[in-house]
Amino acid sequence: MKKEEVLTLLRSSRSGHVSGSALAAVMGVSRTAVWKHVKTLEREGYAIEAVPSKGYRLTASPDIIVAGDVKQGLGTKIIGKEILHYAEVASTNTLAMDLAQKGADDGTVVIAETQTGGKGRLGRSWTSPAGNLYISMVLRPAVPISQAPLITLMGAVAVASCLRRCCGVPAGIKWPNDILLSGKKVSGLLTEMSAEPDRIRHIVLGIGVNVNMDSRALHPGVRKMSTSLAAATGRRVDRTALLRTLLAELDLWYHRFLHNDESVLAVWKELNVTLGHRVTVDGGRVTLEGFARGVDAEGRLILKLDDGTLRQVAAGDVTIMKEKH
Repeated sequence: MKKEEVLTLLRSSRSGHVSGSALAAVMGVSRTAVWKHVKTLEREGYAIEAVPSKGYRLTASPDIIVAGDVKQGLGTKIIGKEILHYAEVASTNTLAMDLAQKGADDGTVVIAETQTGGKGRLGRSWTSPAGNLYISMVLRPAVPISQAPLITLMGAVAVASCLRRCCGVPAGIKWPNDILLSGKKVSGLLTEMSAEPDRIRHIVLGIGVNVNMDSRALHPGVRKMSTSLAAATGRRVDRTALLRTLLAELDLWYHRFLHNDESVLAVWKELNVTLGHRVTVDGGRVTLEGFARGVDAEGRLILKLDDGTLRQVAAGDVTIMKEKH
């Protein structure tokens, strides 16, 4: 988009100011077109100073993700080669699934500032206030369908690693798809798949991270169990830098997953906060209670019941008890 070109040129100026004629020449448009793009950026919250004989200078930016900024120096091989950004969508996962159906490439990323119909696990809604990260990516892994559940574990490792690396927080993974800080949820993942009996057509991995949100936007019941990176660190977090780190971690761990690298499960176990604890697992129709002993090669939770039997659980809501074995 031309307005993003204007933004990139203003940000990269060494002198601070860039003349309208210089912008027009680089972009191949008229000075009037440049002026219109500047006005569009101002309406979006950017502060741009116009000085006669010097040109335009960017003086302040809103907390908005810009695809061009994310791509700058990203260096990933698969994840984020194509980045699509939207101010608002119903659901990034729904949009990414539609794009995948139409042939979007492996690693295509969809980002939204807010969602009006965000999706959680088991058909639940996901509240999506401004100031967070809401992203979904199209994946086309050439692996057996039985390995598809490991995509969630791979994504969880990438998110937890990103938060530890970028924000210095002790992020932990709760099976199967939550990232916790001090027992409170800071991020969640949701995977959706289209497949044939013998192959995966595509998988969409959706990730939501609570970054700089106003917690008052959440339902009181959800608010008690949630936190944000800003609350945990005591400062506002640069979402662009965070997203760039997240895409780099996803690219790294997706590569390892595709090559059947055992480190995916090994690191997941290191970062988990579920294993070794007594837990209840609500599967909807049946609730099980026992000790979380591990995960199998397909990402299922291995639960030791009180009668000593082992059960493999593919899905469910986990509540961690205080007792540890």
